[in-house]
Amino acid sequence: MRKLALIVLAISFVYAGCDLIDGTNVVNPDLTLDEAVDSANSGERWLTAMERRVAIVMNQFLTTSELSTDNYVNRNTFFNQNVDDGVIRSIDTDIENTNFQFARLRNQATFGIETVIPENDPGVAGTEVEAEMYFYLGYAHLLAAENMTSLPAEPEGAPQSPAAHFDLAINAFSQANSIAANVSYDLALARAHYGAGNQQQAVQFANAAISNGPGDFVRFIEFDGVNGPSSTFELAVYGRQSFNDLQPLPRLDFLDPKYGDLPGTQISPIPMLKMEEAHLILAEAHLADNNLDLAKDKMLDIIGLVDARPTRAFNETEEGRVGNPGFPQRPNSSDFVVRADENSPFREGLILDRTAETIVPTISGTSVTTDMVDALSDGTEALRTLYLLRQEIFFGEGRRMFDLGVRWPVSNVEALNNPNVTDSDTQAVIPNYIPTPYFTMNEFDADFDSFEVTVAIDMNRVIATQRGNRFN
Repeated sequence: MRKLALIVLAISFVYAGCDLIDGTNVVNPDLTLDEAVDSANSGERWLTAMERRVAIVMNQFLTTSELSTDNYVNRNTFFNQNVDDGVIRSIDTDIENTNFQFARLRNQATFGIETVIPENDPGVAGTEVEAEMYFYLGYAHLLAAENMTSLPAEPEGAPQSPAAHFDLAINAFSQANSIAANVSYDLALARAHYGAGNQQQAVQFANAAISNGPGDFVRFIEFDGVNGPSSTFELAVYGRQSFNDLQPLPRLDFLDPKYGDLPGTQISPIPMLKMEEAHLILAEAHLADNNLDLAKDKMLDIIGLVDARPTRAFNETEEGRVGNPGFPQRPNSSDFVVRADENSPFREGLILDRTAETIVPTISGTSVTTDMVDALSDGTEALRTLYLLRQEIFFGEGRRMFDLGVRWPVSNVEALNNPNVTDSDTQAVIPNYIPTPYFTMNEFDADFDSFEVTVAIDMNRVIATQRGNRFN
């Protein structure tokens, strides 16, 4: 990750996303915004600031996002105590800060495109620098589209629907692709069209990404262990160890912690876009077309790609997973077998021993096997398996909330300062197929005598039977 210049300090303060100044930022009083953008290579410096901003966005969003789903549960009280119970409030600080950070990334990209390049660094117009600014503009809209009830698309503007933000994301990604074609932009367009339900276009760009390769492509969000920001999510799932703040659903145990345990000051990057996305989109499109055979072929391709992804040894000997007040002891041995619900078969290998070195996938992992795919004979069961693939492959990346259909509200601070915000904008969206109580998604029964674990609800079955295919 490129080291940051003093410009980042000015950017972080001056260009707050919703025209609100965050007084907690450190500011250099001797460096004005004009002086910063008038410096040499200001376009590239501004882009570096946006790369840093994306890491900050993830720090505000990712942990609470994962807790809002069946991926993780909050065992103690260090992180958001409400979202596990479906209490998603516009007044919660992490949700407020996510609102602001999505907007700040959007405004930073807009300022770079409309001001920094034409007025201060016109030589980078039409280059990768400008294309990347459009990419980050699109990414800001994509995050809003996937995760928010609504959100303004400009400072103090009327909140826009997810559909509107998907369109804005598509426009920005298309502009980036027209300037400097890049597999990142193909994948981003495939993802945005998928979110919008545009099957033909999603398939088009998924195929383009696969064609433009490489087949194991990943674009990461990078962190900086020396200058910051470090990774809040890595701290939550690995760094705190014996505090056990976040724990995965038992059938996802083999994927945890995913980030951490690198030497020195290194911090694990978080995947932003990866080639699995394209194959998953194509598989779902085949299911939408009632072509089970092609969908199965594509799922086999996905398993092959995931199996080739790297793993890493994690030292988790301090993580005992003992019971805490109000919480049961969690399974902590590979002797346990797990089933996704009471109607599913028990499976081995989903829970790892935490008393010795633990081997965990660091980009993508899955428990879906070729035998499981070969045995599929029903479209609904195939869709359930596909969403199991999506859940496992995107685990710890902030993607599950969108698949569940859960959305966060516009923040109370934005509502108090923007007369265009309505009461409906400040309400979370929880689809009626989400179980009541909400916490049921995280519940399981563990028998420590028979070493059997039964998860209360298979949410991938719920998606397949009650929500259905994204393209239908």
